[in-house]
Amino acid sequence: MTKGKKAGVLILSVLLGCNLCFIWGNSMLSRTDSSTLSFDVLALLPSFIKDLFPDRELLGHILRKLAHFTEFLSLGGLSTGLLLLLGQRKPHPLLHLLCGGFFVAAIDETIQIFSHRGSQLQDVWLDFAGFTAGFLLLLGADTLRRRRSPQQKQ
Repeated sequence: MTKGKKAGVLILSVLLGCNLCFIWGNSMLSRTDSSTLSFDVLALLPSFIKDLFPDRELLGHILRKLAHFTEFLSLGGLSTGLLLLLGQRKPHPLLHLLCGGFFVAAIDETIQIFSHRGSQLQDVWLDFAGFTAGFLLLLGADTLRRRRSPQQKQ
């Protein structure tokens, strides 16, 4: 493995670990702390977005769901990027990665049970949809890159 590839693996691994800590760390927050954080982020939104949603509770709910999707989109992208950097493009490791994404989502909701926030099955599916979107975006980008420069196929 080249020095550049080793550095890439290290960087993606650290980012992946930070992403997991962020996801699971937020799940450990109490219901009150999580709600406060959501409304702090809500306060940062431009006024035209707030004007579109006069019901602040609804906007907060949408914001939380977008946050779930986005943090798992990042997780899917980072983990797929790491797998591709390691040269794993066959279906078997890619399917294992998808299963791992689902289990991370399930663990995330399980943590919320212990932080007394409650758990929702629909959030597991939303998280997994975000993970899958990141996975597919990276696979698609890799496929396009490899088709444009066939000499770089690995």
